[in-house]
Order: sequence, then C-alpha cells, then structure tokens
Amino acid sequence: MLTFEEQRAKALAEAAERKKRSKPPRESKDAQVTAYRKFTQINSQAVYGAAYGDPKGYADYFPPEMSAQDIGREARKALLASRFITPDHPEWDAVMRFPTKEEIKASEEADKARAGVKTLKALFNGAGNVSLRLQSGQIEIKPWRYRGRGHWEGIRGHEDTILPEDVSDEAFGKAILDALDISRSA
Repeated sequence: MLTFEEQRAKALAEAAERKKRSKPPRESKDAQVTAYRKFTQINSQAVYGAAYGDPKGYADYFPPEMSAQDIGREARKALLASRFITPDHPEWDAVMRFPTKEEIKASEEADKARAGVKTLKALFNGAGNVSLRLQSGQIEIKPWRYRGRGHWEGIRGHEDTILPEDVSDEAFGKAILDALDISRSA
C-alpha cells in the first residue's frame, strides 16, 4: 500500500505523462466585444486553449451606438490582432495568466470612471458581451449572459452564430449587434 505522498507523486507523474501525449489545442484567434450603456469596448485576446487579455493586442473604446459596418470592421481588427501563444513562447508566463485582484480592480475602476458611474451594478446595467472566435475559416459569435459581479456565463439553449471568415464587415457587425441584443435580454 502506498503512502499519501507516494500516491500523490504517482498521480502527478501520470498527469504529466497524459499532458505530454495530449494534442495541443487547435489554433484560433479570439476577441471580445462588451457594450456598456456609455461605451463599447473591443479587444483581442491571447489564446492557447483558453483566452486571456493580451497587453500587446488590440484594445479600443468606442461610442455606445456603433453602426454594423463600424463594429464589424473594428471586431475584425481585434480578431486579426489576436495571438496564439504556445507554452514555449517567451511571453507565455507574462500573458497566459489570470489577472491579479489588483489588475481587475484597476480595470473596473477605469471602466466605471469612463462610464461616469460609481458601482459595478451601474456599470453592467444594460451591458452585453459577445465573444468572437476565428478558426478554420469560420467566425463563431457567442453572446454571454451577465451573471453578476463583473462575470459572464453562457446562455443555455442558445445556438452560436457561425459566419464565413470573408463575410462583409456590415454582415459581421449586424450579427454582433444581434448577439449583443441577445446578451442584454438573457
């Protein structure tokens, strides 16, 4: 019979071996559109299985009401700026990580100031969020439901919108605006 420490070491060794044999995730480019009442934020993400904010990526703020053409054009810029970062990339440890509590707080404070509100509840009131993924020549558009405290969750029973990569900015933007409406009403 193995001791607890021996069992733990064995389990860790087996997990490391499974990880070596597993296939890397398929390459994709990810971006996000968050529409608040006072502004719209569009940003690219660094990707390797999961997506993380990319300090060297695309990030910009726009008026709350954007035309389909404008939001489609800017969202495409964000998607194209997304980076697929593998574990051997020199920036892996700096980019592929969850933000610290301090970084989250600073971002929330900046967004509240930009919106002219004092609370997260006021900031997220009427907000919508859409994630975008470009993979294998297709763009997936997924609306998210606001869960509270700055967090989003998937919408049960909702089918994501799939468009060809070469869709016009106008049609892409229309699909994003429709998904934002779904996000806001979920």
